Amino acid sequence: MQTKLLPAFLLLACTAAVAMSATTRELISEIGSERATSGNGNKIVTFDGKTHLVWQDSNEQGYFARVRTLDRKSGKWSPVYTLGVGTDNHARPTITCDSQGYLHVIIGGHHTGLQYRRSVRPGDASQWTDVEAFGKTTYPLLICGPDDTLYLVGRHDAGWKGMDCYSKPPGRKWQQRGLLVAKQKRYEFYAAYHNALAWGPQHRTLHMSTGFFMGLRGDGSRNLRGLHQAVGYMRSEDFGETWTKADGTAIELPATTDTIDLIDEGIRAAEATNKPKPGIQHCGIAVDSSNRPYGVYVRHTPTPGRIFLKTPDGVGGWEDRPLRETIEKRWPGRVAVGCNVSMTGDDIICLMLTLAPLKHPAANWSPGIFGRPAFWLRDHPNIQQIVWLDSGDGGRTFTSREVIPHDPDRGTLLPTLERPTGFNGPPPGRLPSLLYFEGLSRYRKPGELIQNDVFFVQPRR
Repeated sequence: MQTKLLPAFLLLACTAAVAMSATTRELISEIGSERATSGNGNKIVTFDGKTHLVWQDSNEQGYFARVRTLDRKSGKWSPVYTLGVGTDNHARPTITCDSQGYLHVIIGGHHTGLQYRRSVRPGDASQWTDVEAFGKTTYPLLICGPDDTLYLVGRHDAGWKGMDCYSKPPGRKWQQRGLLVAKQKRYEFYAAYHNALAWGPQHRTLHMSTGFFMGLRGDGSRNLRGLHQAVGYMRSEDFGETWTKADGTAIELPATTDTIDLIDEGIRAAEATNKPKPGIQHCGIAVDSSNRPYGVYVRHTPTPGRIFLKTPDGVGGWEDRPLRETIEKRWPGRVAVGCNVSMTGDDIICLMLTLAPLKHPAANWSPGIFGRPAFWLRDHPNIQQIVWLDSGDGGRTFTSREVIPHDPDRGTLLPTLERPTGFNGPPPGRLPSLLYFEGLSRYRKPGELIQNDVFFVQPRR
């Protein structure tokens, strides 16, 4: 399938770069969905002088996974191609590439089967193999190993019981490898798991962090969802066969919040209805050239918008780097409500943060049923601001950059950073590129069609 999606006049408009200081910004689509650039999976691949982008569009016919390529040598953009059709705004694509430059894409679902496609030619997004359907997960994440084996994790949707792992050796079918993490038996109903994967040097260590969102039992509402929230970590030295904590302690699979290397955790009693749920939001993980992982997450209790960058302390715990203090100093009165993290080839930790005012007439940081203290911001996109920080000393100090102009009339939303997922990634000397959109991120109202402007941004040093 090779359908061009945008009219000619829009394709021409997309080629006009807007220079902002040392940053280039390109309009990629005018019909991005309300979740166009959201998701755990990587959406940007740079390999052999080309950058390939995937995102989700929407129109009257439904939701569509799209792809487009920038030739960095010529500065020219390819047409936009359709990768597949999704069931809803959860059906967003994730991309990686192998050692030969072949592109691999997974189109996720929402309690539905996954769709896998591979580019017919290396570095060319214009033609793809037929869809291979497999599995049944939500929130998939895709990476590539040193021998071009693909690895995928996603939520097991039969009873929301855990995070499934799949692998695909070159030339073979996808294989289910079982659960990596799971909820305990005491949690009988809904659960969500938001995952991140990253390779250590030479693809020798696979690092994984997971956000847990678990409830007690089903009562037909959201009241008991998210009473137990946490962020945990584990690593594998044998391509996912066995896993340990950061200090080498073995972890029996599937891991739970009782056995994983726990970074943070919050539990609210079911009867404590006058108190907020923990409000822990997992953001991601990055790994430097010394095989040191850095985990990022936001916590809204006991106070909203506290963001953490943590790394193993060498004695079985996790030490906090001064990310929160940097935000308070650089953007007083604003707090973090989201984050993306990536690592360059020369060990620059890069962070895209979404900030919001701590005090606002509509603020509700303690919602009763959703368990997500920043949920109120979906109705106020114009007050959310995307900012950039990076660190060359392991998170001890940070530099801020003006990367994205804030549009108070529309809102700048849901950024996603280019991340190394195998044989791609920001090379030494270049910062990771990113995607974001301007518009609305809330769920559609009956009969409503939300379409957003999707932008590609390349920050410069």
